[in-house]
Amino acid sequence: MKRNGETKRRRNVAEETEQEDPEMWENLDRNFRQVQSVLDRNRSLIQQVNDNHQSRMADNMSKNVALIQELNGNISKVVSMYSDLNTNFSSAIHGGKNGHDGGGGGTGTRAN
Repeated sequence: MKRNGETKRRRNVAEETEQEDPEMWENLDRNFRQVQSVLDRNRSLIQQVNDNHQSRMADNMSKNVALIQELNGNISKVVSMYSDLNTNFSSAIHGGKNGHDGGGGGTGTRAN
């Protein structure tokens, strides 16, 4: 019974926050889309690396160095973006309207 009560309470808090602060939800949605864009780029990079590796051509193999470096940077970027999303969401839920900055945080510029 406790679990159902906790789930219901969390759902109510989320619904109240959504009604009180639609801008926060819009910012979260925008930030998740930015994360997804980086993840999509990573998928493309991984495919390119695999294609280059399978070709066994020296020139293609050397291109993989830069591709893997970009992939590594993107992974760090995604970790940072998720961390910012977590902080912004937690602040919004637990802090109410006065406890957050609208959910925008610093994630807006990191996907570029």
